[in-house]
Amino acid sequence: MDDHVTIEIAVPRNVLSEAEDLSQSRGESLSQFFCRGAQTLLRRHKERRMLEEYVESRTRMPDQEEIDEARRSLSESTDE
Repeated sequence: MDDHVTIEIAVPRNVLSEAEDLSQSRGESLSQFFCRGAQTLLRRHKERRMLEEYVESRTRMPDQEEIDEARRSLSESTDE
């Protein structure tokens, strides 16, 4: 059984053009390109949530050096 679903999305022309160029240069389909992008974004959001949970838990049992390091990492991460 195929676990893929076909969807329709609206994409700005310039984004589509760049995505087509890059996906072709990487030897992947446009679907693979967008799936890889979505997977990357989902992974980053999960990592950020985990870091936020860590900061919160460490705040309850403070080790100031670890908290400061985690906060720096959190502020350096980009939420796309």
